[in-house]
Amino acid sequence: MPEPSITAALGRQKALPLFTTADVATGLRALAALHAGGLHIIEFTNRTPAALAVFRELVAAAAEQLPDMTLGAGTIIDRSQAEAFHDAGAKFIVAPNLDDDVGRVCEERGVPWCPGTGTVSEMLRAYKQGAAVIKVFPADSLGGLAFIKGVRGPCPWLKLMPSGGVTLDEANLKAWFAAGAHCVGMGSHLVDAALLTAGRFNELTERTRRLVALLATVPAV
Repeated sequence: MPEPSITAALGRQKALPLFTTADVATGLRALAALHAGGLHIIEFTNRTPAALAVFRELVAAAAEQLPDMTLGAGTIIDRSQAEAFHDAGAKFIVAPNLDDDVGRVCEERGVPWCPGTGTVSEMLRAYKQGAAVIKVFPADSLGGLAFIKGVRGPCPWLKLMPSGGVTLDEANLKAWFAAGAHCVGMGSHLVDAALLTAGRFNELTERTRRLVALLATVPAV
């Protein structure tokens, strides 16, 4: 099965940061901070009523100011959302669930899809439907490291992205990759909403730099 370029790119970056905001200016500063720290593939999550409008503006601004950044849309749970966010410029689609309609939209449009799964059956279904990377969510509640390692035993070809329970702690981070993660989803442990509200974007850049330096010591799966 051919891999969309986002699969290899996430394997190189090793972490997919995700965040949301209802304020365009805050979103732009967050993107700039993550970019300055060394992360260029970012997920903006659909978790506020303003998410689509904000995302559209972020895509336009990033194209001018951060042309090497790849923006995707997360928390996309149905066909209409997938279509709307792709129309707004999403280069990939991430979801907390496995939805056949979203998968069909992504296949029809040639958009890399990272669906959320919680069982081996869902993971194999996602793989057969062409998922670029398979999100395991919420990874910590599903069994954490032991679950990832257990799945990778009989299914070593699956590109898994645990999300939920992944922290900036060195031992925690390295353990996910030792268990077989292709990459990891990084939410509030990296892009804390309170940090954005307080405007501490320099701190976000420093957090990101520390994360990137640590990831550089993690062997690729």
